[in-house]
Amino acid sequence: MKCLIVDDEPLAIKVIENHLKEFEGFEIVGKSRSALQAFGILEKTKVDLLFLDIEMPKLDGLTFLRALNNPPLVIFTTAHRDFALDGYEMDVVDYLLKPIALERFMQAISKAQRLFDSKENKQGRIHLPEGNGVKHHIYIKENRENVRVELEDILYIESIKNHIKIVTEKRTYLTMVSIGDMETRIQGDLFLRIHRSFIVNLNAIQNYTNSYIVINRKSFPIGNNYKEKVLTTLDKNRV
Repeated sequence: MKCLIVDDEPLAIKVIENHLKEFEGFEIVGKSRSALQAFGILEKTKVDLLFLDIEMPKLDGLTFLRALNNPPLVIFTTAHRDFALDGYEMDVVDYLLKPIALERFMQAISKAQRLFDSKENKQGRIHLPEGNGVKHHIYIKENRENVRVELEDILYIESIKNHIKIVTEKRTYLTMVSIGDMETRIQGDLFLRIHRSFIVNLNAIQNYTNSYIVINRKSFPIGNNYKEKVLTTLDKNRV
């Protein structure tokens, strides 16, 4: 991961620099003592992870981050606890309080590495095509509201008696629709029927055998009537 350190204190930059030397896979491509200078670096250099101080002269870290159109992953580094809520709302990777201990630093960059790997892996994922008439989401009846669910967020769909369970990373939905009807509604390259009770998102599959697949450490059986199509589909990407 290519890293940029932004802090108006040279000692703080040195601490982060020394901490990063303890870990493989991280390269410092820039160091800056002002947000304005950092903006120029970001314009010219690819940066994957930004270590950003908050209280700096002329332009503070929060204002700077809000001004970026496509920011990299960000870890805030600050001596003040007061901005933790701002960090949460801006969806930063982590919020490190100075002085930054190596153990706490390791937790932050481990989280950044997982997010970076996930982002990189998505480059090889199946994506829904763009264009008019292509379905990218569905609406699920929940209480008195129709809730929008993005198709790419669905991990799997399970048939349970007279309704189905739709599971995403964040939550689960129940709706009174047959799994066959749902299969018709979401047909395309993203989903695969593997069993009379299960439809799975191909991007969510972690591993598989001839008899089951695994998503989020949970095993799903491959039905005999679906086995040929399922294994043919999955083996296309096997090396």
